[in-house]
Amino acid sequence: MQIAKYPSIWRNKFRFCGDGDCPDWVLAEIISTLSNLSVDSLEQLAQLVAKRINGEPFEEAAIRSLTSTVTNDGKTAVACIHYMLTSAARYSCTDVIFSEEIQQLGLPKEHAAAMCRVLQAHATAIRQKLIDKAFRINELQSIRNVTSLGETPPNCATLELKISQELVDGLPKDTTHIVNIECAQLGALLDEMKLARDIMLKYENKESI
Repeated sequence: MQIAKYPSIWRNKFRFCGDGDCPDWVLAEIISTLSNLSVDSLEQLAQLVAKRINGEPFEEAAIRSLTSTVTNDGKTAVACIHYMLTSAARYSCTDVIFSEEIQQLGLPKEHAAAMCRVLQAHATAIRQKLIDKAFRINELQSIRNVTSLGETPPNCATLELKISQELVDGLPKDTTHIVNIECAQLGALLDEMKLARDIMLKYENKESI
């Protein structure tokens, strides 16, 4: 891609990006991948991404099938559509403006119309999902003590952390991490968490009075 061919794009601010610049990788993906999919494939792919944003299972096989003509696994295409839909919903971008802006970025008119149909169908649910998930980046789902004699380092504890919607290669996935932490640090962390909890409860009780 020769960026010099698109000089006006780099001076524009986009409503669906919160009146900011469009990320370089999104522009590149729109031009190299999304615009080369058929309209039907793009709309089906966007529907799958929208459903995934709203908590439905991720259909990896279907995504690979829809994107097989332009990319190996479809991950970057999914990440691009995920960004476009969540950003447009977050900033309450209208269908008309969204269509105009993604066409400016190189998406053909019929492809833009397909993206708008998906946004219109799912914007309210996506926006609510973003509100529900506000301040929850890589949300911790559970912690389990899996300390094992002979495997865990001396004076340490081994914890299993389950994370919801962690971004891996640009895609949200549920992940599991195993970490070792020194027992002394674990005790200090527990004390700090208790202090934070007490402060939160204190302010919560003040607001309820």
